Amino acid sequence: MITYSVTDLRHKTSDVIASALDRGYVHIIKNSKPPVAVVESKYIAALQEAYEDMCDIVAFDKYKDDEPTITLDEYIAKNNIKW
Repeated sequence: MITYSVTDLRHKTSDVIASALDRGYVHIIKNSKPPVAVVESKYIAALQEAYEDMCDIVAFDKYKDDEPTITLDEYIAKNNIKW
């Protein structure tokens, strides 16, 4: 894990950004903990896309085992609907 302190971020902003661009992201340490990260735009876009894809898969999996679907003609016949 590549880390920089808040002081580094304040005084060496260009170096921190360059490192994030090279590696995709770097962590910023404050009080011995990494509460934030500096992230390359392409990296965060890829993460967002992957997250959206995962959400789509979860939503699909939730409904894929529901009762089988039927055609409109079958539904009309089953429910005695007159056109």
